[in-house]
Amino acid sequence: MTSIRANLVLWLVSALALGTLVVLAATYVLTRSQLGRVFDDELKQVALAVQMREDWTQTRRVRIARAGFELSVRAYDKTGRTYFETALPSLPGDLPQTYDEGFAFMATVEGPWRIYTHVTEEGIVQVGQAVAARDALARDLSISVLMPMLMLIPLLAVLVAWVLKRGLAPLDETSHRVSDRDASRLDPLPTDNVPRELLPLVEQINALLARLEGTLDAQRRFLADAAHELRSPVAALALQVQLAERAHSAAARATAFEELERGVERARRLVQQLMDFARLEPGVQAAPFQPVNLARIAREVVGSYAPRAESQEVDLGAEAPAAAWISGAEAELRSLLENLVDNALRYAPAGSAVTVSAQARDGEVELAVVDAGRGIPVAERERVFERFHRVAGDATRGTGLGLAIVKAIVQRHHGAIALTDSQPGEPLPGLAVRIRLPAARAPEKLPQAQPSATEAIAQPATET
Repeated sequence: MTSIRANLVLWLVSALALGTLVVLAATYVLTRSQLGRVFDDELKQVALAVQMREDWTQTRRVRIARAGFELSVRAYDKTGRTYFETALPSLPGDLPQTYDEGFAFMATVEGPWRIYTHVTEEGIVQVGQAVAARDALARDLSISVLMPMLMLIPLLAVLVAWVLKRGLAPLDETSHRVSDRDASRLDPLPTDNVPRELLPLVEQINALLARLEGTLDAQRRFLADAAHELRSPVAALALQVQLAERAHSAAARATAFEELERGVERARRLVQQLMDFARLEPGVQAAPFQPVNLARIAREVVGSYAPRAESQEVDLGAEAPAAAWISGAEAELRSLLENLVDNALRYAPAGSAVTVSAQARDGEVELAVVDAGRGIPVAERERVFERFHRVAGDATRGTGLGLAIVKAIVQRHHGAIALTDSQPGEPLPGLAVRIRLPAARAPEKLPQAQPSATEAIAQPATET
């Protein structure tokens, strides 16, 4: 596990060490340059001093030293005859005699030398010094300057760690405030005396707590509503069982069992929709998207509801002749269509028609379910997407979850849904549910069809 405090200490101390090394290198370079100029001046002064002596052309051996750094001098005439040279260390004998005035670097077997040549009418004076001597002095001076700084690095590391601990104290305090809470405490964290740099984090935590509280409240309301909605069908089932037990004739018993069967189907439908809605709640792992042919699903759903439509004398048909590809979760899209078709058949009168269409146009796929029922009043068209909401005067015993599930699926697929009258001005205005979803390219390899939501739930669980 990484530590911000440890990383900051490491980076800051490393930066200090690197800065010290940079200063050391710069100090060495600058010191060497300055010393080079000083020593060059000294070479020139020595050469001039030798030339100013009256006896400088007399042959002899001398020794010149300065502050422990010996200088080597050699004088000769223009024919190459040596007047005199210093005692050890002498200029290397293989140095070429030159008649050019000025400074030069010369390579020898002893290493590079810095040479100054002074030319006069009487002869030539050369003064030299080993470059290694200059470098050693520059190195010693640089180390003497930077040694105290190197010794300060451990002290600075301790100081940096202490400063960071004090600076990050508000972060530790905020961490303790969060860790000390239990699941029931979702009130916002205090923002008093919070540093400006930490305030955005605290505000985001408070926003997350608010969203979490809203989600938990919604879940509690959902559980309460679900329990209330389940109470009625369960009570009805119990009543039908009692009626079947008390029936005195075969006809009465058959009637009671028919009502019981319808009650079981209503309860199964309610449980199915509760499970579908729960899978669409935030925080639940959603099914991955893949290319889905919505036209094929429309034809399959219409085919599965054809027997029910025929028993209700409703003309149920599909207008989806071509492929209409979108990117989505097939089980959810099938559930969407099943809910819309179930609602349409629930409210469609005998002799009317219900049409399901799926067409691709202008980069979108439009899915529509149109019926000729009593429709939904304009004032109710927003509220019908709320869970367990039923239109006033609804006598069909709907669960109030169908359109809520449809709206959640549409939103998850980045689509839009609209409710309009299918036949305005008629006694039964009907309802047209139109959904627009982003179109997708057809896959090169067609995916395998997934089972419907009902089939997936009906399959027995396997042990893992």
